[in-house]
Amino acid sequence: MNNDFLKSGRANQKAQTRSNILAAAKRLLDKSEDVSLDDIAKEAGISRATMYRYYSNVDILITEAALDINHESPEEINEQLEGMNMHERIFAIQKYYNNLALEHETAFRRYLSAVLSESISSKSKLRGARRVKTLKLALQPFNKKIKIEEKEKLINTATILMGIDPIVAGKDVCRLNDDQVNETLEWALEMILNGMEK
Repeated sequence: MNNDFLKSGRANQKAQTRSNILAAAKRLLDKSEDVSLDDIAKEAGISRATMYRYYSNVDILITEAALDINHESPEEINEQLEGMNMHERIFAIQKYYNNLALEHETAFRRYLSAVLSESISSKSKLRGARRVKTLKLALQPFNKKIKIEEKEKLINTATILMGIDPIVAGKDVCRLNDDQVNETLEWALEMILNGMEK
């Protein structure tokens, strides 16, 4: 997916088109295992050119559509964070994304593999950035308590410590099991948050 394209122009309309594409891909995947970008574009009611602005690789789209079935939206996640302080919110988000990645590890690894393969030939970044959006929404109530540049660094650092990326490093490189990966990532986030308080 082309995030540069999604960030330019009418972001809400583009996000809706992306959602429509994913929904169309899910409908077709329920009917058949063999689908093309053209099939999905037709099902979504968009042109082939529009489809290629969002997805140029059918493997990435199909894998993302399959993963999207299991995701709560950033808004749904944030509804569950009401009444929590800033640290509790960040830890809850980390726990959600890390558990999701561990529960669907094979699918996430396939998605990561497809995205990394595509990124070699593409100049644009291809990932969906749900973690970033979820954290931005979660930290909005604390805008007056944290400097903008600190907030951005916190969002970026927290994002790095959740999801399939650090789990792959923890399991494949450090040889940690699921519990050890979770404990290590929670510890790292706690050290960062404690450091910010000082």
